[in-house]
This record gives sequence, structure tokens and C-alpha cells, in this order.
Amino acid sequence: MFIVLAAPHYPPRNIGGVEFFVQALARGLHRQGHRVEVVSVERIEHGPFPRVTAQVDREEGFPVYRLTVRWRKGPAGLRDRYDNPAMELWFRAYFHSRSPDVFHLNSGYLLTVAPLRAAARAGIPTVVSLHDFWFLCAHHTLLRPSGQVCPGPEDPAGCAYCWLSQGRRYRWMEKALAALGVERPHRKAGCLLRPWPFFRSWAQEMAARLRATMSALNQATVIHSPSRFLVQTYRTFGMRAERVSVILNFVPPDLSLGVPCREREDAHEVHVVYIGQIAPHKGIHVLIEGVRRAKARLGVAGDRALRLTIYGNPHAFPAYSRLLEQRIAGDPAIRLAGVLPRERLGEALAEADWLALPSIWPEITGIVALEALAAGVPVLASAVGGIPEVVHHGVNGWLIPPGDPEAIAQALIRSVREPEWLEQLRAHTGPVFSFEQAMSAWISLYAEIAGRAQTPEVLQEAALHEST
Repeated sequence: MFIVLAAPHYPPRNIGGVEFFVQALARGLHRQGHRVEVVSVERIEHGPFPRVTAQVDREEGFPVYRLTVRWRKGPAGLRDRYDNPAMELWFRAYFHSRSPDVFHLNSGYLLTVAPLRAAARAGIPTVVSLHDFWFLCAHHTLLRPSGQVCPGPEDPAGCAYCWLSQGRRYRWMEKALAALGVERPHRKAGCLLRPWPFFRSWAQEMAARLRATMSALNQATVIHSPSRFLVQTYRTFGMRAERVSVILNFVPPDLSLGVPCREREDAHEVHVVYIGQIAPHKGIHVLIEGVRRAKARLGVAGDRALRLTIYGNPHAFPAYSRLLEQRIAGDPAIRLAGVLPRERLGEALAEADWLALPSIWPEITGIVALEALAAGVPVLASAVGGIPEVVHHGVNGWLIPPGDPEAIAQALIRSVREPEWLEQLRAHTGPVFSFEQAMSAWISLYAEIAGRAQTPEVLQEAALHEST
């Protein structure tokens, strides 16, 4: 089969969960004799009109098309971010020259919905992987600039205010309303701005965005989700459930993850490791508070019994990083260790007794949790989003209510006082979904839809959207 994989980015310049997923999938398909090409966005520019250019690299035996994309500013620039006409023209020409059996879009972020419409015109079956909330949210995270979790696109005015409040000059209204005790000040700020002509254009564009993205998503031959939680979220806002296939995420086979077997000076020391983004919605402040409470109750032995290492980029949210430094307050048992290179992931997990995932935001699956379990490390995680689908309470980890430092403290105290409990959890860790299982599932899915031309209904929907 000939499969084209498209992703927002591709290594080595840009790395992340989606990028590693696509890279591992491309390598696996290529090794099994399938023809593979990758399309990704390498660079974003701004200018008076949208434009897409490409350069081609050949890596590991298959081509990687790296796009440079130009966006406009203002409401038109927002449109370029979700339905870029230049992107559609590029993909039309690409599909005409390549004629793949299947086109697999991994998130619409940066690539927009335009490739799906181009594939529909060419009659190419499509798979869309929901790695994030991009089809629902312009930020693709369902997180407001303030760090608050958003329940979803309930009101275009609220979405418009959320987008504009990336700039500080728009945030004063929300802060003032919150200070006055107004409930849901974010949504109220959008309502107050609604009569202003400049704001109406942004709200109208947000409404058009949701219509376009969900219409394009529902045109896909198959919609892939790595978790049932994500399916439920998207169904709330109009996704067709009958097109959905749930295939769990996997740990790339080239990732060296040895089972932890470190020798300890103190047999009762418990080392907690956090690996991920240093951001408010990740709940690291909750984790630090939980560790401090546990240490206080363990008494003098607490400094020797508990250790926390936090890996992540402190510069992404510098104010939050400063807050964490203040919370740590020179505690030698808690360390901000900076960015963890990918090649050192196995080493870091080999020194861990717990992998902490204290998110207050609904994680889709928590790929680092899958990596920890594959390395034999139990996971201490918030019971939010798709995490409970891979971390099973009392089996291979321990689930806690989000934002609850007391629950973290209790789990850590127990793991210090009852080391056999931690060993029982460790004994039930292991890969949740192997790479071999994943490749078998993906090849079966591609084979099922390859050659299945887009239906007249899909083409009609694409034409209808184009005319509006």
C-alpha cells in the first residue's frame, strides 16, 4: 500500500508526542514493505496572502515534505489557520502527482482541514487521528490563556475572547469581572464585547471555524482516537461516532526503556519523577505540595525517604516556573532538573519508583505514562481524561482526584511505609499496547479502507463548504 502521513511537525527540528507517533508509524510501515511519504510543517511566516512552499528530504528511505506556510493577520489569518486555501492547492497538486491509497492526517493543527477537502476531491480514503482538541479549539488544548480548563466551544463569543486574550490588553476585563465576583467571567467578557463590530467579526469567524472543522472531520473515511474519553468529548460537539476507530497509543520500539533495578543507599527511599511540560494545567504545584506534606508527616526521616525530580522546560511558562521555585524554597529533596533529552528517558525512568502525572487538565492518554509502564514504573496520576484507560487504580498505578495534594501525600506515605505495596504495583506494569500490536491494527485499518473512494455525499459536503 501507499500511505501518506501528515503531521504538524516532524523530527528532528520539532519533537513531541504526535511527531514521535508519526515517525514510528512511518518507519514501521516502511520496514514492512509499504510505500510511505510524510508531509509536515517546518516553518510559519506572515504576509499579505497565504502561501505554501515545500522542500523534500529523504530520510530512512522515504520522502519527507517539509512545508513553509504563510498566514495573514487578523480574522483572515485565523481562517488561514484552520482552512488555508494555499494549503488546499498544494495538496491538490500533490495528490494528483502521487495518488496514494490512503491519506492519514494527524491533527489539523498547522495543516488545517484543507488537505481533507483535497483528498475528497481526489477520491482518496482518509484517516484523521485526534491527537488533541484542534477540531474544537483554536488553541487545540481546550485551555484558556489563564490556564483554566475550558469545557468546549459553547459560545463563539467566548472562543473569540479566548483567542484575543492571548494579548494582555484584552485580559483586564476578565480580571475585573472576576474581582467583582462574577461567575464565569471569561464568558461574560465575551458577551460584553459582542456588540462591538471588530469583535463580531472575530466571533463570526470562530463560529465558521467550528462548522468547517467538524464538517471536515465528519467527512473522513475513518476517525481514529487513542482514547474513549476523546471520543466522548468530540461526540458532544457533533462527531459521527459510527466512523470512529479506537487504537491506543504505543511506545516507539527504538526507545530504550530498561526495567528499573537501581541499588539504593536507603532501601526505603522513594523517588518520584515528573516528566513533561512545566505549565499550570499539569498540576506540578499540586505534586510539590503533596510531597511536602508527606515529608512533614514522615518526620526527620522524610528528607531521606522521599525525593522528587521534575524534568521539563522552565522557559515555556516562566512565571509558573518561578512559582514552583518559591514552593520548593531550597528543599534539597525536590529538584527542577530542566529538559530531559529523549535519549535519557530510559535512564531517568530506571531511577524512578513513581512516575507522577498530576494533571488538572484532561490528558488524552498521557504518553509518558505508557512509557513509564513499559519501563516497569508505576504511575501516580490524576483520574482525568483518558488516563484511567491506561493507569488502572491499584493494579499498575494509583489514581487520585485532580488538584488533591492530600491524596498524593497519602499515596507517597504508604509507599514509604509499605514498600511491598509499591512492588506489587510494579509487578503489574508493562506495555499497555505493544508496537507490534499497533502496527497490526494500523495496517489492517489501512487495508480495509484502501481503494474505497470517497462517497458522493462527502464530495457534496466539500463542495457545499467551499461555496459558503
